Amino acid sequence: MNFAKGFKKFSDGIDKVCIAIVVAMIAAMVCVTIAQIVCRELSTMLDGVKPLQWSEEVCRYLLVWATFLGASSAYKEGSHITITFLQGFFPPKVQRYIRILVHVLCIVAFCAVVYFGFNFAMKQMQLAPSLRIPMKYMYMSVPIGFGLMLIHAVNAVFEELFKSKGGNA
Repeated sequence: MNFAKGFKKFSDGIDKVCIAIVVAMIAAMVCVTIAQIVCRELSTMLDGVKPLQWSEEVCRYLLVWATFLGASSAYKEGSHITITFLQGFFPPKVQRYIRILVHVLCIVAFCAVVYFGFNFAMKQMQLAPSLRIPMKYMYMSVPIGFGLMLIHAVNAVFEELFKSKGGNA
């Protein structure tokens, strides 16, 4: 029980950090996009100003990372699309076991994505065209995002297993 409470705190802490990072990434995307627009407009008016060559690439990679980090927070909050139509036909005790089964199946899927995603990312040798950084850092967004979802799924199983009759974990 103490392990489950500690794991919940760990999961909650990771979620708070992810949300802060996603907000910062979206803010950075807005700033980079505004800078690109200003530089592009200035380049049409002034000869010495050039539009930013790298802005589109930075925004794309920030969006990819924000998507996978944000997906982990959405999983934590139960915000992903779910189909609960059939679950409603079962008594509450059975519904609990169905939720546990769904989270366990997600854990299996997340483990597979983390494993194969990490292996795929580490094999990438090309460089990003404008930024000239290894693409493996961009591809690592998938296994890291799914690894975070894995942590939240394990936490969800613990919460279902150790939930008291009053509904509090």
